[in-house]
Amino acid sequence: MALLGNIDDSYTSTGKGPLTRWSNRISLIPGIRKIGDIFGKVPFVSGTFGALLGYVDTAIESAQWLFRGQFGSAATTAIAGFVGTSVNFASEGTGFWWANAASGVATGATLGTHARALTESIIGGVTGVLGSKPQVLSSYTAGIGNIGTSVAPAGPGKFASNVAAERGQNADEAYNRYISGEGGAHVNELQSAYGRGA
Repeated sequence: MALLGNIDDSYTSTGKGPLTRWSNRISLIPGIRKIGDIFGKVPFVSGTFGALLGYVDTAIESAQWLFRGQFGSAATTAIAGFVGTSVNFASEGTGFWWANAASGVATGATLGTHARALTESIIGGVTGVLGSKPQVLSSYTAGIGNIGTSVAPAGPGKFASNVAAERGQNADEAYNRYISGEGGAHVNELQSAYGRGA
């Protein structure tokens, strides 16, 4: 658990593949390049191997968009992936691995993930202004259904009938009093929403 809260999967639109996740984890191992001859020669713990995983996953993800004919999404994925992976492993090579590790502890995401999100935001902002936002950055509206041809009830519902019965009143008379008073506007709005005038 991160100190400032975990960043969820929706933080970035790209980089969801397993190789990118492994690449990010490897980038959090402090000072791999500084160890030198001992671990530098072991391919599965070297920073070069981690970077390679990130670049390969970026290529795979970009190719998937390219084969769908989504050239903007392919380019966005390639650019954001390159930036994210490069930032992760540049911080390791320059001795600032502690900043990457601190980001991982504080937010649950690497500096490369933050750079990827920033890159996606910039690309989305520029292309959005131009009116051609890549599909990979587009949000999708949830399908919540519609009212269709449903009809609003024309009298008291079950709840209103139960309340009237508890009060010892006739449900139809109570409903008519309600719609002739303060509830009339509310009932008209409901019936209009259902596509039927009052």
